[in-house]
Amino acid sequence: MDTMLSILPVAVLVAALAGFGLPAWCAALAAFAAGAAVAASCFGLPCAAVAQCAASGAATGLFPIGLVIVAALFTYAATVESGAIAEIKGGLSRLSGDRRFQALLVAWGFGGFMEGMAGFGTAVAIPCAILVGIGFDPVKAVLCCLVANTTPTAFGSAGVPTMVLAGEAGADVSQLSAAIAFLQLAATSLSPFLILAIVDGWRGVRECWRLALVADVAFLSAWAAVAPLLGCELPDIAGGIAVMAAFALMGNRSGIDLRRQAWAWMPFAFVVLALGGAAIMPRECRISPGFAILAAGASGALCQGLRPARVAAIAARTVLRYSPALFTICAVLALAKVMGAAGMTRNLAGALVSATGSAYPAVSAIVGALGGFVTGSGTSSNVLFGSLQASVASCEAQKVLFAAANVMGAGIGKMICPQSIVLGCAAAGLAGRERSVMVKALGCFAAVLSVACLTVVVWNALLPCRP
Repeated sequence: MDTMLSILPVAVLVAALAGFGLPAWCAALAAFAAGAAVAASCFGLPCAAVAQCAASGAATGLFPIGLVIVAALFTYAATVESGAIAEIKGGLSRLSGDRRFQALLVAWGFGGFMEGMAGFGTAVAIPCAILVGIGFDPVKAVLCCLVANTTPTAFGSAGVPTMVLAGEAGADVSQLSAAIAFLQLAATSLSPFLILAIVDGWRGVRECWRLALVADVAFLSAWAAVAPLLGCELPDIAGGIAVMAAFALMGNRSGIDLRRQAWAWMPFAFVVLALGGAAIMPRECRISPGFAILAAGASGALCQGLRPARVAAIAARTVLRYSPALFTICAVLALAKVMGAAGMTRNLAGALVSATGSAYPAVSAIVGALGGFVTGSGTSSNVLFGSLQASVASCEAQKVLFAAANVMGAGIGKMICPQSIVLGCAAAGLAGRERSVMVKALGCFAAVLSVACLTVVVWNALLPCRP
């Protein structure tokens, strides 16, 4: 009975999103209400403790998580306002007329960069709009961006999902960042090949596999170098830059105004410098990534000619536009805190261990994928299930592994989550065709998730401790 009560808030969230089609903030609020009621009435958590946990979770949702998201989205909005994003779009499209080259460059390279910069759907919507704008079939454009946006989720929004996961799982963020980067190598390496298959079928893979290999090596080598040394803020940004640099060297650079491109990329360059500088500073001297992104984005916007009053107006519009999403994050974090304090998360963990036994390593990534599918967010999935994954582990190394598996699965689950698909279809002008896009994405989802589960099983078998 305790297990059924413990799973009730998650069931409410699933039903509200997938069954009743409620907005995410409404679903999160309903789930929190259900969780608070169960915690107080059935698990004996005092109302004052419920309120305290809820306030703590909501505060974390606003700072540092909300600040990072708003700052990153503000930086992008400023580049739209200044006209820089149109210049970036033109430069990307002129490098090559080959659709397969363009798909890898825009969806994988630029999409990976945008995921690291902003996340929160920008890495699906913006590259998708660019691909459609340069003549791609809209369905293929959406599918390419959904596939490309799976495994980079862990280091999206300047590392917010991993930072949150480290807190929920009680793991060291540097150790966790390194584990995520290496655990995801196999699953991540599939994405460029799947993108080629989406664009041009088996012929695309056969003819352009070397191109996909270059995309993999560029992205993953940057990941593997940056994550262990600098942490979770920069791996996606570095990987995206590495892919775009490699493709720029291979593409046709004639007709591209390098001076205009340097001007257009200025705010993003400032953000990379700010985050990189913060990452190498002693921990006690570091500032929040949100403040670093905000200052760098504002500086870039001013250098591009926007007046201070206009920059402030863009920031205010960004906060207003994404306030429902910020509310959703706060509600999910409040729910997770309440469930943890009431012992509901521990009940779920015990039930999972009892049901799966020694097979749990194969299930850990699926749990994360469920969270990604339900919430559409790697951060929210980590909040819901991060502490659960850690509580199943029998040693520190296994705790890090299961936590890393959770965020890997969360990114894969986003490939077929309603929110991501709706966002991509809106950007591609495919409103009303979301169901057919989801059906087409299922094959890629199953392939990547299978590789992810197998990787966790193999890694777990090599650990000195197992459940």
